[in-house]
Parts: sequence; structure tokens; C-alpha cells
Amino acid sequence: HNAGRRTSTDMRDDEIDNSRTITVLYGGPIAKEVADVVVGRMKDQSVFQHVKLGDIVKYQEYGIETVDQRDVLDAATIAVMGEWEGPDPKTVDEVFLLVMETGEMEEAVGGGITFLRDTMTSVRTNREQRTDWVRCMHIARDDKTTRVVYAVLAVGDTDAMPERAMYRSKQNTAADCNQAGELADKVMEQLGGVRLCPRGEIDVA
Repeated sequence: HNAGRRTSTDMRDDEIDNSRTITVLYGGPIAKEVADVVVGRMKDQSVFQHVKLGDIVKYQEYGIETVDQRDVLDAATIAVMGEWEGPDPKTVDEVFLLVMETGEMEEAVGGGITFLRDTMTSVRTNREQRTDWVRCMHIARDDKTTRVVYAVLAVGDTDAMPERAMYRSKQNTAADCNQAGELADKVMEQLGGVRLCPRGEIDVA
């Protein structure tokens, strides 16, 4: 359960290639505030050569799309895709950071609602087809497609949790209020995304 999570948002030096582009997509107003800070620090420290920022509701405009593999690949290739690890996250030209906010009812906020609705629909399609590889997340650039390399920064607020508000518990942690980020991380992996680093989690309480 914890394998895909990191409580710190820091990446190791060997995980960063500053000649690349990072696109930061946020879902929710608090997530936007966090994304603004992240983007500002990346620009100040020249972590990436190019830094983009946008609302995750427009994820398709930033090049992320769910591709039906049957439209572009033959059946034999699809059959063995489960053995393919995809692109090396350290060498691709562009990576995506998804900053996902969780609201009071443990649900996504803002554009994150649309993003999770769309991606979960693709996951259900794969389940109905009994395969992981019918519908797969790709990034389209220069008439080429490659699987999306991504990281997730989950943003939650334990003060917004009903049990916290009622009992003022001091036992809640960032892991207790970041369901939307956890779900985004899961569905991206299920749709063939390549995780750059473990998920980061923030409690803004």
C-alpha cells in the first residue's frame, strides 16, 4: 500500500535531468497554490529547462491522451505489452507532475474530478476487455506517442476531515487526507504510466 508513496517532495539528484520539460497540472484551488510554489522553486533553481503549469482539466491540451491500442498496434504486440516496462523515466524529454487535491468527502476537487472520471472510465474499459493494455495513457508530441512519465504530489487537509473536525484528533496524518492523489497515482499506473518517483503527500492543515 505504501510502495508508491514518499512523504517528502524532494527528488534525488539522479532523478533529475534539467534539459527536460516538466508539465505541472493541478486539480483544485489549494493544489494550484502548491503548484505555483513548486513551479516557482523549479524556475529559481533551474531544475528543469522548461516548466509548464496548467489546470489538469485541460490535460488533453497538454498532450496526455488515452490511446486505444487496437487502433495503433496489432494483437500480437498488445499481447506482450504487459512485459514491456516502457520508456526510461530518466531519459524522456517530458515528465508530468500531477498535483491532486482531496476535498472534504475524500474526493477530487476542481479539474481533478474530470481527470479521474476520464481515467477511471478507461480503467473500467480495460477490465471489461480483461486486459491492462487496451486503453493506455500516452503523450503525443511531433507525431510520436510514448507512455506518460509522471509523478504525483497529493494535497490534503486533515482539518477538513469530518472526524478531525468533530474530535480534533491529533493522530491524523497526510496519508489520511490524500485519497484523490492516491487514486490518481493508481490509475496512471494501471493505464501504463511510468512513475518517476514515489508519491509525495502534503497535509496543509
